[in-house]
Amino acid sequence: MSATITDQSAFREASLAKQAIFAVITFGLYTIYWTYKTAKTFDRGTDQNLTPILAIIPLVNIIAFWQISNASESVTEQGSMPIFLLFLFFPIISWYWVQTGINSAASQ
Repeated sequence: MSATITDQSAFREASLAKQAIFAVITFGLYTIYWTYKTAKTFDRGTDQNLTPILAIIPLVNIIAFWQISNASESVTEQGSMPIFLLFLFFPIISWYWVQTGINSAASQ
């Protein structure tokens, strides 16, 4: 089931470069915050019901990755399964796809 954007104002553009720098400076802790913030964005901006708090709980955050992957179909041209698998094995690519999709949705 593909997600649908219900509230365009929930999406905010963010600098990919700044996010990468924050991730390096914080030794990866910024990525936990980004996952939480992204889950909240999709919870507010799409017809999907996400549980953002799961993003900060180790191992359980896999559920948040799955929820974000499903909801991100509304802003990316990717299916949920490839994004989810990339979250698990190549997170930088999934981050890039999802954040680029959010930035695109924010600029519309």
